[in-house]
Amino acid sequence: MKPVSFCIVGIGGYGRSHVRSVRILEEEGLGELCAVVIRDHEKYSKDVTYFKDRGVTIYDSYEEMLQAETGRTEILTLPTGIHQHKAMTISGLQKGFNVIVEKPPAVTIQDLDEMISAEGGSGKFCAVGFQFFSKTMVRVLKERICKGKLGEIEEVAVKAKSKRLSSYYRRNAWAGKFIYKGQYVLDGTISNPLSHYLMNALYFATKERRVANPVQVRAELYRGHKIEGEDTSCAVVNADSGASVFFSATLCGVDETTVVHRVIGTKGVAEWIVGDDAHIKYSNGKSEIIKDDGRDEKVEVFRNAVRYLRGIEKEINCPLQMTRPFVLTLNGSYESARTIKQVPNQFLIIKKENGSISTIIKNIGEIVDRSFEEGRLYSDLGVQWSYRTKFFSTQNYHSFNLGPSY
Repeated sequence: MKPVSFCIVGIGGYGRSHVRSVRILEEEGLGELCAVVIRDHEKYSKDVTYFKDRGVTIYDSYEEMLQAETGRTEILTLPTGIHQHKAMTISGLQKGFNVIVEKPPAVTIQDLDEMISAEGGSGKFCAVGFQFFSKTMVRVLKERICKGKLGEIEEVAVKAKSKRLSSYYRRNAWAGKFIYKGQYVLDGTISNPLSHYLMNALYFATKERRVANPVQVRAELYRGHKIEGEDTSCAVVNADSGASVFFSATLCGVDETTVVHRVIGTKGVAEWIVGDDAHIKYSNGKSEIIKDDGRDEKVEVFRNAVRYLRGIEKEINCPLQMTRPFVLTLNGSYESARTIKQVPNQFLIIKKENGSISTIIKNIGEIVDRSFEEGRLYSDLGVQWSYRTKFFSTQNYHSFNLGPSY
């Protein structure tokens, strides 16, 4: 198979993951890194030397790369800021590149729909970096669901307790922002670091080979850190499949802990702790373990794109269209919440840690656990700092337009 040529736009931050994935494919004879965009040569001087030594063309800007690499490079990858995804994806597709864009592909439904339209008119594909869709174990569990092994899916619940120091929000200019440079970012648990798990839940919430669409969303959004966005959330989604999806998440945890998915069907219950095997207990007393094959799902996103482009695989594991229910759920969550509430200081533990500042919401671990087990939002549990919200209908919803005073 002829190696697929790649250009990566940006090699710092998450861009390093893209470089690593392409390097692995190069070692296997499947890919070739032909070009990169590096705007600050002084900051990345070692990388400049590294790429020059390997014959990789370095461009100073995305626009310069687009002009020079059109018709030469097959796949363009975008490990860029959330607010840049739409414009860069559309221009890349229109110039004739296939695209791998990081998640979330967009944070408003109108932007995503523009991207989907551009993809449809380009004759090229756009794959999205929701990498668990390229994980064998996740795909096997989805296959069990589609074959009816778990019966009708009634509920999918996810809990994710993570920790971010204040340095996390200083890593770039858009981190933690609601809007940046006039573009929505909506950075937080739902749209960015923990978005994979909500996307997984929607995927598991239907027996059909698709992602379940939200019909109604009720959500609560909070911040412990002094940021614009949210760092703690909970949501319930009534899906068009008839299942309910519960999502409880925080970046103000005591430490990094496991992420748990639970899929409840009429014929069995599946539980998957990220990083481990998935376990299914069937109503007839039988059980099954779906083993984690140990493959790096981030690399598998790239492998899937390469194999699809060469006609070896029949589909992109996570195309743009498949992410539409996620973006609808994201927008519906903000429409339902109507505000991001600051958790009062008396409920926070703020201290110096590892040269930075940690912000922990008191008892947040227990709160997230209860929300997960009981299928109730924080206000339903009577959490002191919480506030009640109403369901928001996402049917016939086509535009997110909440203002900067949100």
